[in-house]
Order: sequence, then C-alpha cells, then structure tokens
Amino acid sequence: MRSTGQRAVLDAALALVDEGGLDAVTISALTARSGVSNGSVYHHFGSRAGLFTVLYGESFAHCVAAVAPALDGGDAEKAVRAVVARYLAWVTEHPGRARFLYAAPSTADPAVKADVFEPVARWFAARMAAGELREIPLWALDAVVMGPAHECARRHLMGVLDLAQASDLVGDAVWAAVAPVG
Repeated sequence: MRSTGQRAVLDAALALVDEGGLDAVTISALTARSGVSNGSVYHHFGSRAGLFTVLYGESFAHCVAAVAPALDGGDAEKAVRAVVARYLAWVTEHPGRARFLYAAPSTADPAVKADVFEPVARWFAARMAAGELREIPLWALDAVVMGPAHECARRHLMGVLDLAQASDLVGDAVWAAVAPVG
C-alpha cells in the first residue's frame, strides 16, 4: 500500500507524462503537481530514476492484471483474441500508464517483471506443450504475440488510430502468428 504522498507523486508523474512525455517529469514539476516537498520525492523514490522504476513496475503489473483474466475462458484461440482485446481496451482506458510504459526505459527489476508475467507465461507454455499454440520461445512472447497490438496502441496514443476499429484485425493477426502449424 502506498502512502498518500507516494500516490500523489506517482499520479503526478503519470499526468505529466500524459501531458508532455518523460521530459516533463522533473522534480520541480512533481512537487508543484503533487503538493509534496522535494525531500519527500527523494525520500520515497531516491531519484527521478527511482520514481520511474516504481512507476514502471506498478504500470506493468496494472496492465498484466487487466489482461490475465482473458486466459481463463475458452479455447486457445478465444483466449488469445481476448488478450488482444483486453490489452487494447486497457490502453484506451489508461492512456497515461500506456504512454509511460512505451516511453520509459524498462527500469523494473527483471525478476519482478518475470514474477508479474509468470501466470501469462505459464499459460502460453502449457498451451504450446499441448499443441494448441505454435512453439514460441517465452522470451519472444511479447514481440510475437503483442507486437501488432503494441504498434496499434502506439498509433492510438499518437491520435492517428481508433483502437475500436483495429481490435478484430489485430486479433486476427495475433492468432495467425501463434496458431498451431498444420
């Protein structure tokens, strides 16, 4: 559970990213936006980079938590398509977090990211082992499975694509990439 001050700084950082990108997230902008002191920002996060590390981990976990329930229902095809739809819906509902994940360097501890992503990776591994999905190395899941969705999300965040129009087409592309061969 985050303290009120930590939450205020994290929320301010997301708003600043949404308004002006990573460069807009300065300590002075954070203190002005959140109402906390410079010392409080440094106390809670250590530095701007420390803030980004916490915000990245939190945003990544938020995204995975929104997508993971899609894996609970139906066959592999239905689940993969649902993952895509849920991800695109999450981007639409949380553009600040999505912008941050796309803009920030992946500063989250790899072990923490792997732990958060583990249920998704386990689901894909089990479906690949059962022959329900094409064999894809787990390190390539994000690029192969979510690549088309990521590109559409980026275009949406730039204001040039309505994700509601893209969801079915992206679902088709992702399913084609992971459907079992033969």
